[in-house]
Amino acid sequence: MQEEPYLNSLQKALIYKGRIKMFISFILISFIIWFFKKFSKDYQEEIKMKIEIIDVPKSYIISSISDSRLNLNLKATGFQFLYYYFLDNTIKISFQKAAYSNNIGFLEIASQFNKLQDQLLGDTQILSFFPSEIKISYQPEFSKTVPVVIPKFNLDVGYSITRVKLNPDSIMVTGPENLLGNFNHVDLNYKNELPIKSNVIQKIPVIKKEKKLNYNYTEVNVELFVDLFSEKNLTIPISVSNFPEDMVLKLFPSEVELVFSSTISNLKMIKPSDFKVGFNYDSIDKGNKTAEIKLLNVPTTAENIRFNPKNVFFLIRN
Repeated sequence: MQEEPYLNSLQKALIYKGRIKMFISFILISFIIWFFKKFSKDYQEEIKMKIEIIDVPKSYIISSISDSRLNLNLKATGFQFLYYYFLDNTIKISFQKAAYSNNIGFLEIASQFNKLQDQLLGDTQILSFFPSEIKISYQPEFSKTVPVVIPKFNLDVGYSITRVKLNPDSIMVTGPENLLGNFNHVDLNYKNELPIKSNVIQKIPVIKKEKKLNYNYTEVNVELFVDLFSEKNLTIPISVSNFPEDMVLKLFPSEVELVFSSTISNLKMIKPSDFKVGFNYDSIDKGNKTAEIKLLNVPTTAENIRFNPKNVFFLIRN
């Protein structure tokens, strides 16, 4: 006896929800019919479209445009106007038949009417447009080849660079002459992250400092070769050239302490005889009885060479 009122209320609720759904469906269908009927009609309205200049000679660089937008008085359907407003609001204007003189390009837009009409949807009609002409200022294009700068690498402790290869090692930059005047190198957008302790081969993008400059390469292939380095101490005798044979020379000291760095594998192969330090007798300071020591010969695999002392005292006997 108690369940019957509950079933009646449930039935009424379902009927009520069904009526609401039917009402919402009716409203939605009515809106769709109204929408299509409304936007299928033709309208006449003015719309502003962004101008994109095309077909300018490749040797010219546009520096300014007299107008950035073209006002078009159009006859089109509502759907077409929605497309122009929200999807494609750009119109291309060809400067192929423009007149060029004294860094100014001049074009009557009426000469491009058919090309403008062809860019619009369906049966859209151009009734009028403004401005009637467009001018551009341009600069002749110049090119310059500049070297690529090797980026700074974060090396792990004990590691040094043995070789770096850039491909390409120089880039041709093209643009206005005034921007290329002080443009002497190209930097790479390298992020110095974890310390490097092995060889690296990586493509690194070029940093473009000016939007008006064009690069014939946008990235550079960098090959970095590293190896463990260490230092080694050697004692090297001082040699003297052009000293008279009939005289005796005494040096204080007669040797230098030399320190250099190289890869671990090369350190074992480098000997004291691979180095030569000394001076020319004709270059000595006879008044102070001193001579400046110079490096005369070093192995190609030795780096960061230091030696001490830099000067020696001498005595000469007949």
